[in-house]
Formats: sequence, C-alpha cells, structure tokens
Amino acid sequence: MKMVELEIEKNIGSLLVIDDIQDFQSLIEELKTEGGEIEQKYITALIAENSDCSRVEGFDLIFDNCVFNRVLFEKSYFKNCYFKNCDFSNCDFSNSTFSNCKFQNVKGVGTDFSDSAFKNIWMKECLFRYAVFTSSLLNDCHLEMGDMAEAYFDNCKVKKLTFDNINLMRANFYKTPLKGIDLRTCQIEGIILSTEAKELNGAVVEMLQAAELAKILGVIIK
Repeated sequence: MKMVELEIEKNIGSLLVIDDIQDFQSLIEELKTEGGEIEQKYITALIAENSDCSRVEGFDLIFDNCVFNRVLFEKSYFKNCYFKNCDFSNCDFSNSTFSNCKFQNVKGVGTDFSDSAFKNIWMKECLFRYAVFTSSLLNDCHLEMGDMAEAYFDNCKVKKLTFDNINLMRANFYKTPLKGIDLRTCQIEGIILSTEAKELNGAVVEMLQAAELAKILGVIIK
C-alpha cells in the first residue's frame, strides 16, 4: 500500500527551519511558560538526551534526522506531522496523541507510547523493538516493512489496523483483539496471548502460521 503524502510535505519550502538544539529547547521552555504550540517548523539534525519536552503541542511539523535519547515527551499532541530518519529510542511519549502523522525510517527501541492515541497513522521501515504501546488506541493505522519484535501491544483498542511485512516475533498482544487483521506477511512466532488465545478470534493467518499458533494452545499437528 502506497504511503500517503501529507499536506505538510507539499509545503516544505514554507517551513521555518530549526537546526540548533538550543533554539529548540528555548522554544520548548517558552511554550511551557507562556503556552501555545509549535507550528509550521522543519526540525532537523538535532541531538538531545535526558531533556524534558513534555506537553508539547505540535502542528504541521517535520522532524528529520534527529536523535532524541531518553527525552520526555509525555502528554504531547502531534497533528499533521512527519517523522523521518529519526531516533527516539528510550523516549517517553506516554499519554500522547498522534493524529494524521507519518513515520518513515524511524528508530524507537524501547520507546514508551503507553496510554496513547494513534489516529490515521502511517509507519514504514521503522524499528520499534521493545516499544510499549500498552493500553493505547490504534485507529486507522498502517504499519509496513518494520521490526516490532518483542513490542507490547497488550490491552489496546484496535480499529482498522494493518500489518504488512512486520516482524512481530514475541510481541505481546495480551487482551488485544486481532479480529479482521491480516498477519499473513508478518513474523508472529512466539507472540504472547492469553491462555485461551481469544485475541486470535477472526485473525487472518496462513497455514504455517496456524501450525505455529496451535502450539500456544497445546495442539500437536502431525
């Protein structure tokens, strides 16, 4: 499935460039004290670690080639934003909202997205191993050609979620219904489910995957 082009990509020439971490942090501090949001910015080549960027409200932003490690983005809101070639490993985006956003070639190993809302999202070629999406809303999300091995998708609310060539080995889907979700192009060995594996009711798998999943239920296929 072809990734959509966001409106912000068509107007990239009109965006104000932020390529200095001090300028970015000053902007964040200004928002914390005076309120408001970040709009119409091209944020690129930034490196930050162990800083507080929580409660950010961002609209029509592009994050390109940025590295944020253990940065706090808790309770933030992003709409019409494009994240590409970035590293958000070990960052905290818990209790945040992403609406009409795109992620491409993004690394988020161990990133915390728990209790968040994802609405109309595209992710392609992303590495989210060990990422935590626990108790999140996944509404109209399209994930393609990525690695989410050992990620946590437990207790999620799901609507119109698609996985296309995603590594989901040992991912946790405990109490997350997978009805109607096509997993045939994905690696699902060792996924974690409830004892009865009710999460799989209505999921679409191929024969070899079905044999692997049968082991979870203690069924031996000869």
